[in-house]
Amino acid sequence: MDKYDYLLLDIIQSFKDEHHTLINLATLERSFWKRIEHDDDLNIGDARVGERITNLFLDGLIQIKSGYTLTKKGKEELSYQLD
Repeated sequence: MDKYDYLLLDIIQSFKDEHHTLINLATLERSFWKRIEHDDDLNIGDARVGERITNLFLDGLIQIKSGYTLTKKGKEELSYQLD
């Protein structure tokens, strides 16, 4: 995992905390691109947002219900990164 994977986890959790609802895919992607638009370290080919989201799901860090939310493992991983 790199800083962009953690960024996706942070976006998902922040959205839930602020709006008390789950984030949908379009909002997640839009938020991701807005946060990295001035990041010169990442080119568009490296972003692969869909692939990153899929890998986070397969790794058990996020779950998809009627939107995206963090699993217990995802919350622990995010809190570990923020510490």
